[in-house]
Amino acid sequence: MKIKKLLLISILLLKIILISCNCQLDWQCGNTPYTRCRTNKTVVDQYDNRIDIDKVNGRLFFTIQYPDEFEKRVVSIPVDGSVDGNDVISHSTLYGQSTYQIIQGLIQYVGPISKSMVINRTVRIAGTTANLFFANNTFGNELTWTVPGNFIFDEANNLQWTCWPYTNGVYRGKIGEYNNLGNQIYAGVVVSIRSHQGSLLIQDGNGAIRQGNFNGPYAVISSLPMIYQDSNMGIFDVDDSNRIFYTSKSDKKIYQITISSSSSSPNQKKVILDNGFIPSFFKYHNNWLYYQQGGKILRVSVNGNSPQQPQILFDSASTDGHCICAQGFTGPSCNQCDTTKNIISWVNGIPRCIPLGSDGNPLTCDYNYQCSPYNVKICKEIVLSGGNKGCTT
Repeated sequence: MKIKKLLLISILLLKIILISCNCQLDWQCGNTPYTRCRTNKTVVDQYDNRIDIDKVNGRLFFTIQYPDEFEKRVVSIPVDGSVDGNDVISHSTLYGQSTYQIIQGLIQYVGPISKSMVINRTVRIAGTTANLFFANNTFGNELTWTVPGNFIFDEANNLQWTCWPYTNGVYRGKIGEYNNLGNQIYAGVVVSIRSHQGSLLIQDGNGAIRQGNFNGPYAVISSLPMIYQDSNMGIFDVDDSNRIFYTSKSDKKIYQITISSSSSSPNQKKVILDNGFIPSFFKYHNNWLYYQQGGKILRVSVNGNSPQQPQILFDSASTDGHCICAQGFTGPSCNQCDTTKNIISWVNGIPRCIPLGSDGNPLTCDYNYQCSPYNVKICKEIVLSGGNKGCTT
């Protein structure tokens, strides 16, 4: 049976050499073969993958696939878009696909302190499993769910709030604590949670947004004060003042609601996006809504009195090239790989930095000599992995 899970991966932020014009060949990127020019790419916006925004550094995160690489990557571009296809930073090569797990892509970015991220995967198991956590390319916090929820992270205080629809609950605990989400503070059907002006906003299963407290106390969600309700509400996000944005499942539009503090003043409602498509997920940042659609990363302004035309920030169909580090490498010249925790594997003159698993073998491999015990385990395709290779008997 296939069950959706989450895993948390801690990744060092990669810095790449940037050039002022589009590249077409690797040598144009400054330190070949550690830097590579990519003209072929696909934004992976299926499988419940999401975008996210590092608001501190102004970076927009999403999942991408290059045709000559088995693993997907999580990359980022500036929130205003990539300049001539450049300014693309690779944050994680998603190693580890196996018989038991298919790694799909990004769910959520934790924050600029840890530079960690929550990764979406499909796991083949006979039943549900315990909650674990995921860090530094090793197994960690997993959440079984059929409908993805989300998290709120407070890195400065090492706190995490988890919206877990699978268990009808909201939890408060420490970030990445092994097999422990902390205490359940709210119970009931829940879709998502957001932070807004010191309050915890909770979307219930009836299209209502309710106001809770980050510290509880424990309560049933339906007993909390209701801020707004639309029975056709899909997903929502908030700004820093008094605006809520949400998708409507009935007419396929994105609306903005201005919440009034006065019962005598009605909520003001306007259409933000009306093009016959509603994204499965979007993020608000600085008067823009960001989303992905059909291999594109887009944004639409929330200013103005009528729906605005979306702007394309990144397009899979574009043949403009961008420079990026080879898989797994870091540093200003893209040539850093900690060989106490990784191996460097060369194939056709191209290197990749591959993390070592708990058994000392790389998470994926290219040659038999990379596997141990030697002549006991060999490098071959892993059964039901989609074509990934690993060290096995």
